[in-house]
Amino acid sequence: MKLDPSKHYRMPLLLGPMFDYRKIPRLSYPEIDVVAYQYLTQAEALESALPECFQPTDEPMVTVFFSQYNGLEFMGGGGYRTATFQVAARFDGEKDHVDGDFILVMFEDKTWPILGGREDLGVPKLYADISPMKKFDDGRVRVEASLWGHLLFRLEVDRLRSQPGIVRAVATRRINARPWLGYKYIPSLDGPPDANYPTYTKNDTKIDKLWFGKTGDVKFGNAGMEDIGNVKTLMDALKTLNVVKPIQVLRFQGSTTLRYDQSRRLR
Repeated sequence: MKLDPSKHYRMPLLLGPMFDYRKIPRLSYPEIDVVAYQYLTQAEALESALPECFQPTDEPMVTVFFSQYNGLEFMGGGGYRTATFQVAARFDGEKDHVDGDFILVMFEDKTWPILGGREDLGVPKLYADISPMKKFDDGRVRVEASLWGHLLFRLEVDRLRSQPGIVRAVATRRINARPWLGYKYIPSLDGPPDANYPTYTKNDTKIDKLWFGKTGDVKFGNAGMEDIGNVKTLMDALKTLNVVKPIQVLRFQGSTTLRYDQSRRLR
């Protein structure tokens, strides 16, 4: 098998090329459902969580969100769920100066999107079991991530209120103005890492329905090393991002496009 340097591959190589670098694709996500909780934490906690090339913004914002994606062509019409912690951050390099949201971890319940996000985009993805969104009679919404039968964290938000079109338009602009910031680190077997640099990932989101709420709560599980292995170290780090001031609770439904053609290395 001879690899074509003009094409993009993933392992196993028997898959063949994913795409041609001269025509990098855009991935369509026609059905998305997202519930999120945003709050301010201590700036020092964010500094400890970010790679040194990133800095916290003036507002040390944390966003915890769960997402459901359906109707994906690259998954044969199926879908998957995610559970994510991201923080407001800024990159100032020799060439790029960017504000966005740095992904601390994105748990997902399917293998294929984990591989693409980690290997291509530098998004730090791990596997977890993620529940569907559960809506209670009093309007509360609850969703949780677990690993091997042990709770990692749960998000619960109180009753949400539907928002008009002008508010949806403003929310869409704000979301699309903030790229995902990541850090692509792929270790080597025998020396310096094979990849070691910050990344930029662009999404174009369209919000069809939007709800705002007033209160939310993130609850962590208490699983130990004997339950979830090294993931406990990660969960201990996330627990340091204490809630200093709640900012916003929201849920939206719509669609998005992952702009592989605009995603790149930051310099």
